[in-house]
Amino acid sequence: MGKPAIIAMDIGTSSLRAVLFDGTGRIRHLSRRDNVPFFLDGGRVEQNPDSWLTLVPDAIRECAEAAKGLDGGMDIAALTFTAQRSSVIPVDADCAPLRPAFMWQDTRTEGICERMRPVQRKIYNTTGLRVTPVFSAVKMTWLRENESDVFAATSKMMGIQDFVMHHLTGSWVTDRSLASRTNLYNLRTGNWDEEMMELFGVSRSLLCDLIDPGAVAGVLTKNAAERLGLPQGLPVISAGGDQQCAALGLGLLGPGDVVVNTGTGSYVVAHSDIPATDPEMSVFCNVSAIPGSFILEAGTLTTGTVYRWFAETFYDAKKTFTELDAEALSSPPGANGVVLMPHFKGSGAPYWNPSARGFFYNLSLSTTRSDMARAVLEGIVTEMAENIDLIARLSGPVETIRVAGGLTKSDLFNSIQADAYERTVIRSTEAEATALGAWISAAVTVGLFSDYASAHKSASLYAEEQTYPPNGERSAIYRELKRKKAMLYEALDTGGVYTTR
Repeated sequence: MGKPAIIAMDIGTSSLRAVLFDGTGRIRHLSRRDNVPFFLDGGRVEQNPDSWLTLVPDAIRECAEAAKGLDGGMDIAALTFTAQRSSVIPVDADCAPLRPAFMWQDTRTEGICERMRPVQRKIYNTTGLRVTPVFSAVKMTWLRENESDVFAATSKMMGIQDFVMHHLTGSWVTDRSLASRTNLYNLRTGNWDEEMMELFGVSRSLLCDLIDPGAVAGVLTKNAAERLGLPQGLPVISAGGDQQCAALGLGLLGPGDVVVNTGTGSYVVAHSDIPATDPEMSVFCNVSAIPGSFILEAGTLTTGTVYRWFAETFYDAKKTFTELDAEALSSPPGANGVVLMPHFKGSGAPYWNPSARGFFYNLSLSTTRSDMARAVLEGIVTEMAENIDLIARLSGPVETIRVAGGLTKSDLFNSIQADAYERTVIRSTEAEATALGAWISAAVTVGLFSDYASAHKSASLYAEEQTYPPNGERSAIYRELKRKKAMLYEALDTGGVYTTR
């Protein structure tokens, strides 16, 4: 018998990773594949579902092969999944996709969202979510109204995680953390809600059966096992949605903790023991990766996406990010008055306006590319700072904030975070927080640890931490920047610039 190991599969928006963890939570191998969605006209964002059926097995098999050569051969105890949330794949009875995946960033459902505004409060109080183009149910409604042939042929409406796991196990299940991102799940009963299904025109037969996050979704079939290079019958665990798992990987284990995870979008997440609602409906409540718990979440929809767009548009593609950071550092805090509104695919919290758009403000003939680069970072961070303030109103005082995600590799970005949040920011050198959360979930499920805190403590031994304290003078600059951005948004919104198209 070799040493135990777990392969965690993290399916993100622009890439996916299979990560081989040993039984103590140390990463032993990582296999990454890029898989960027298609951004089309009319607000459409789509993806070829078959890409996951090719790339996911390839990445997992690479980890399985790596395990054979480590420590005299490691025994894979489980395969665990986490993925981006709220994308929709309609499939037939054989789980063959009937159209491209309807991605979470897609905004073509704006008109339906506007139409449902009169029942917004009812939906929020039941599901913990506003009706926005981000979530799954409105996409299903759009398919029913606009692609009736596809809707009629659909056996199940599946998320990406559920879709991939079905092709490995044959199970038709989704976990409650993913279900709580649909607008169809009742946070208080823990089940699909009949009234919500009626409002959105989605029958129960189109939805997968519910399991708790961290539960075994099924076991590898013979064909899947042969393709992956893993044993037939291996447990496949649904660890939860990617932001829930990232929060767990960052140590969100109880009250008083707040984490910020920055990827394609950015999410400020806090723990809650009960379903909690915000009178302004700006903060959302979802099921946590820890069964029986919940998270409060405020999202900024386009952060890493905007950073990547700016880098690829204005810089040499071979140097992009490092050159951008170096130039941004040469511009002073406040970017010489240049302001970025990062609403490139609509705004998330606090406005939740799908018609909002991004722009640079206060450009002049003296503006440099360095100023614009810094404005990109500051525009992203101050948007997230607004969300921390929102979360703190519900969760209580926040003293320190743990951060993760691709942008946090930049010291400048982390310093701006600390200054804008006016709190100490802590970044772990372990970059794979989402996969780590999936490992923690699976490690408890298969009995390697008795609880989530013990598993997190074990894995934390392999990561160092960097601390970024806030600077009072720079914090004052960012308070003023937040005020200016709020005024800009209000002027455009009340002026009728943001209208549902």
